[in-house]
Amino acid sequence: MHHVLRVPLAYKLTGANLLIVLTAWAAYAAYHDAAADWRMLAVMTIALAVGLAVNLFLVSIALRPIRDLEETATRVWAGDLETRVPRSAVADAELAQVGGMLNILLTALSEDRARVRTLAQEVVRSGDRERSRVGKELHDSIAQSLAALRYQLIAIEREAQDPDLTEKVRAVRHSAGEVLEQVRLLSLTVHPQILDDLGLVAALRQLARTATNAAAISVSVAPEVESQLRDLPSDVAVAVYRVARESVANALRHGAPATIDIRVGLAREELVMHVEDDGKGFDPENAEKDGQAMGLFQMRERIALLNGKVEIVSGPRQGTDVRVRVPVNLGRRPAARLGATETESQHAR
Repeated sequence: MHHVLRVPLAYKLTGANLLIVLTAWAAYAAYHDAAADWRMLAVMTIALAVGLAVNLFLVSIALRPIRDLEETATRVWAGDLETRVPRSAVADAELAQVGGMLNILLTALSEDRARVRTLAQEVVRSGDRERSRVGKELHDSIAQSLAALRYQLIAIEREAQDPDLTEKVRAVRHSAGEVLEQVRLLSLTVHPQILDDLGLVAALRQLARTATNAAAISVSVAPEVESQLRDLPSDVAVAVYRVARESVANALRHGAPATIDIRVGLAREELVMHVEDDGKGFDPENAEKDGQAMGLFQMRERIALLNGKVEIVSGPRQGTDVRVRVPVNLGRRPAARLGATETESQHAR
């Protein structure tokens, strides 16, 4: 009985009318034999069929507001918080009230999401500014002080007459050199100063030079596009660079690629970047479902804050292609240029 009650309303009406027709036919067949009676039964059957069609039509109209609610809920579930329940001329007062309340809730949810998005953008910008400040301090202050200390030790080493003292000074100088190299590497990890000074493409080339792996990393960009990319907004340049760095790090850590190709270009009003490798590849959907691919999640969220999109195309033994698209406004520029008109191939040490 439970399954019967859950049958759609149109089927219920059809079944009920069909049952009435069969009952009428059975009654007339049992107690009447005259041809006139059969004609009357035929007329009744046609009338019932017309009534059924009218009922189904009216039910379809009456259920249309409910289908609108279902379609709206489906779009909201898919992530479209800007959708709203359309006004219906056939909805009764109760259904119209339900649709209105749902629209009010969706409006409030959309406003809350906008506030959270604004807060997230400000948090990301503040973090980037702080990392830039710390990286600059490491590069311009601490690293320079260590370099000056190293030169002083070199001078002391040259002037020292005692061989034991000379050896000790040399050891201290080597230690100072190692600390200096670590500070410079830390500065690059926190925030590459070249990103602020020379722009995104120069930072990507530095990333290709300093990646510590045997993979050959190349950066491809058209010359005219490179000049335009120097005018990128700071938040866009930082976000795209961090996606590239995370993609390269993931490829080197998990994919064991022989080559990694970073291609940057402009397509209409968008910055387009591909980070493609020929490594082992993986299943992105399963990786993100497991909740272990936090790097991929952070990449998507960071680019989403800029109204951009990250697409990951990969598969077992098929390599990986991380595709990034971010809206930018740099004025007039050519169509998409992702060709390798200018390529720098750097082997990581």
